[in-house]
Amino acid sequence: MRFLFLFFGCFLLTSYLSAQTITAFASRDSVDIFQQGTAPSVIKQYNALWENAEQKAFWAEFQQKFANDFDQKKQYELLFAQTVDSREIELFKARNQQITFLKTHPNFSAFSDAFKRYIENTARWNYWYWLLNYTVTRSNADTKNLKMSALPNVMTEALDPKKIADEEAFLTAPFRDFLPVFVTYFNSREHAFNKYADLSAAMNDKVAFAKRYLTGNLLPFYLCRLLRDNCTTTPKEAVTNTLDVLKSLPQTERYAALATQKCYEVLTRVEEKKPAPELTKAAQKGDEIAFSSIDGKNFYLSDFKGKVVYVDFWASWCGPCRAEFPYSKIMHEKLTEKQLKKIVFLYISVDQNPQLWKKALQELQLPGEHGHVNGARSAQLLSKFAITGIPRYMIIDKDGKIVAADASRPSSPNTLTELLKLID
Repeated sequence: MRFLFLFFGCFLLTSYLSAQTITAFASRDSVDIFQQGTAPSVIKQYNALWENAEQKAFWAEFQQKFANDFDQKKQYELLFAQTVDSREIELFKARNQQITFLKTHPNFSAFSDAFKRYIENTARWNYWYWLLNYTVTRSNADTKNLKMSALPNVMTEALDPKKIADEEAFLTAPFRDFLPVFVTYFNSREHAFNKYADLSAAMNDKVAFAKRYLTGNLLPFYLCRLLRDNCTTTPKEAVTNTLDVLKSLPQTERYAALATQKCYEVLTRVEEKKPAPELTKAAQKGDEIAFSSIDGKNFYLSDFKGKVVYVDFWASWCGPCRAEFPYSKIMHEKLTEKQLKKIVFLYISVDQNPQLWKKALQELQLPGEHGHVNGARSAQLLSKFAITGIPRYMIIDKDGKIVAADASRPSSPNTLTELLKLID
């Protein structure tokens, strides 16, 4: 079954679970990308934790005593069986028990400070991993709901995205498992917890978010895991772009090799471009999509017949969209008064919340015409114009024919030239 998340910036990209498919999705990547991809100096630091006999013995004892707390299958079952309050209370209790076991252990004084922090980080990040996973996984399983369920602020206020980058915590498996759900949850929070439709834009958004908050060894590890977990279901262009980002980071050859190995089939696949439907037909009112203007009235693309239209599909939360707006203004300013009467700059927002769209318009002050579409009309828009992500641009000639279904961006020097050719 394919899941559709109607939002254009980031697909959730974590396990799509239902209670009946827990076992299948709880399985892990057979390749340990931490051991095989991380710099030797980090692995050396990790291995040093196990050179002390007392520490090795404690770890074996710890794993046996708290086996259920770290058992993927059992924890996923609890995730679907409990309320969020019950789940948090149980996770918090387990974390405290694990740390108390460490601090009251007879051999505690023989443990190195690094080992003590390792156990504390294991307990801490296992708590956060399963707490965020509660809402991410349940929300993905609920395919009828177009929004992710947000955790109560009181539960997440102690988790500051700006303080996530912890190289010492990176040595622990729970922290490394936590990174994907952290990016998923907090990236979604930035977008009002709307679910998303486009796998390409989703991966691109996740990469951008990770670059803001993950540093050092955390970023290449996350990018490698993102690729290995999702490349077989994500369009080639996004996979290639993410791999390029990974390769651009210093000393990431091993991670890049692991990602390339898993994604080889996608990376070498030849993709056929499918033409957008009815690209050469002048639009008819009967099958047109109605856009809402700022004052709530409907309008159609055919209303601009007789003029060249440069359409910009965007959303208030879309960073790449906003990055192009200064260039749109420059194009607009370069046109003469006579040319402006022949060319329309039309901005179509796909924000699910129209208030966010209107607020952004007040802030951005974009010269041109503005429209909005959401809900069922958003899905219709995706299908009719074969849109797979935003920003997306389209050029319509004076006869109402789409002459460029995937036009160049405002920042391209060719865009204004193409528009001017059409008004002659």
